[in-house]
Amino acid sequence: MFAAPSRGPSASSSAYRSTAALFREVADRDGARAAVRHGDTELSYAELALAAGGLASRLREEGIGRGDVVATVADRSVWSVVSILGAWSAGAAHVHLEPSDPEARIAALLTATGARAVLADARNRARLPERSAPVLLLDASLPTAPYELPEESEPQDTAYLVFTSGSTGVPKAVDVPHRAVLNHHFGFWRHMEPITTADSFGLTTTFAADLGLISVFGALLSGARLDIYDRHTTLDAGAFAAELGRHPVEALTYTPSLLEALAGQQDIAALLPTRMAVVAGEAFPPRLAAAMLEARPDLLVFNGYGPSEATIEMMLHRVTEQDTRRSRIPVGKAIDGVDLRLLGDDGEPVPDGTPGILYIGGACLAHGYLGDPALTERKFTRDAAGERFYRTDDLMVRDGDGVYEYLGRADRQLKIRGNRVEPDEIESALLALDGIRQALVVGESAAPGTPAELVAYVVTARPLGPEEISRRLRATLAQALVPSRIVPVPAIPVTVNGKADLAALRAAAAAGAAPAGPVDHPPRTDTERFVAGLWCSALGRSEVGRDERFMEIGGDSFKALRVFAGLRRRWPALTIGQLFEHPTVAELAAALDGTAPAPAERPAATVEL
Repeated sequence: MFAAPSRGPSASSSAYRSTAALFREVADRDGARAAVRHGDTELSYAELALAAGGLASRLREEGIGRGDVVATVADRSVWSVVSILGAWSAGAAHVHLEPSDPEARIAALLTATGARAVLADARNRARLPERSAPVLLLDASLPTAPYELPEESEPQDTAYLVFTSGSTGVPKAVDVPHRAVLNHHFGFWRHMEPITTADSFGLTTTFAADLGLISVFGALLSGARLDIYDRHTTLDAGAFAAELGRHPVEALTYTPSLLEALAGQQDIAALLPTRMAVVAGEAFPPRLAAAMLEARPDLLVFNGYGPSEATIEMMLHRVTEQDTRRSRIPVGKAIDGVDLRLLGDDGEPVPDGTPGILYIGGACLAHGYLGDPALTERKFTRDAAGERFYRTDDLMVRDGDGVYEYLGRADRQLKIRGNRVEPDEIESALLALDGIRQALVVGESAAPGTPAELVAYVVTARPLGPEEISRRLRATLAQALVPSRIVPVPAIPVTVNGKADLAALRAAAAAGAAPAGPVDHPPRTDTERFVAGLWCSALGRSEVGRDERFMEIGGDSFKALRVFAGLRRRWPALTIGQLFEHPTVAELAAALDGTAPAPAERPAATVEL
């Protein structure tokens, strides 16, 4: 079993001025080892260091240095890793923007970061705003050079930015220093002892979310191999299982929603790593943990917890068979360098067994929110001794052994398919649309035990259909923030306390719902009727029209998986990419019948996961 000799009880984050310094040490030591693989492309640590060093030299030529921000807008590939390491070598911070976001959102986020340079691949170059920072193409034309460390760097320099949903209606960029990344790396593995670091990690999520950084930093700062999977691979249970069969990895991180959706189409044993799985991003259903342990009793399964403001996952719990019989799986204990406080509404500590709001302190903390000192001051507080803490607004309870259990939120924030969602951001986007007078966004489950999805109740000033509203939202919001259901209502009722009366709202919506009549353009062929039936089953509808678009009538990536599974039973050669390239019943049926236009005649849709 490979274990990085620099990692262990004696290793310390204080030994390094930056994460770049730790990476160079690893690359010098393990130059011949495989570092990163994507498809048929694989780079050794020596090759990765040279590629990142070459990118850094180009960034320096553009005047990029300490204190600057470098943004990446690119599909998942080895270049995603090169871009992070190159920015660090130049002394800059890095931010990855999800290329499947609307162009207007990408432009707004680039402006918010103040990025001095943008790194893009050829496919996404055209999606950048005309007036932006200098753009460098991520391809083989970049030079190679030795991986140098920035001349001046401090552990408190910013390592990366990550965007989270904003309660003010605007996404906020969390500013994470190198000190916090190093603390996470060493603290994570000390927490795992005597388990040694894995020799290979798989990345199942976007680089734009810090959940995936468990795998990215877990590999690159230890000398392990990082396997990067395309979005379409991680949405296709068969393709994902085949990938893991060809290239097994020892460690994987999932959101529960992703793993459950894939396990609904494929034997879960084929979707698991060989040694260690971390499940994080949302509540871990005990039934899923039970299925994992039943399929692979030798697998080390961990429940992870950590907001972006406290750097990736800073609490962990190894899941046992006994845990699967509980109503909730604990989130465990904090890693080294993290200080936890559980406080009541009065700001005083609560005893074990009593719910309280979790506050996080220590070396894990972010600087705050880029360009928003007021919000930073409000969310990052200090105790009487002057120690800094982040108020999570997560309700937790601690048992007598110091193990924490997550109970829910003290505010409106939601977790939808692993994404942190502030309803206020979506409500602001709705109210910005012409014709919307009021909006309320909540999380609702279609049935007990099923994942929550976003539902928007809207009061309109003129007739507006849910499909039109959804289509307009997709021009500005990330896909994960577009409600699965948009329900027009005559008014949003309130309680005597002035809060939205959800029970009355749902009753009014049900009472006012028009009886389902025939759709304007029903399916015409046998294939169209078969496809429409699968759509209805996934969407909970009685009928769909042949020209309606799946994502505009309540569809999402996980509902698409159900449709995909049904289609694959009749058309085994279908790929998940083809499913998204043909968004209507008519187009998809034509493709299945072999009469659709060639894919080159339409842009391929992308899905954020």
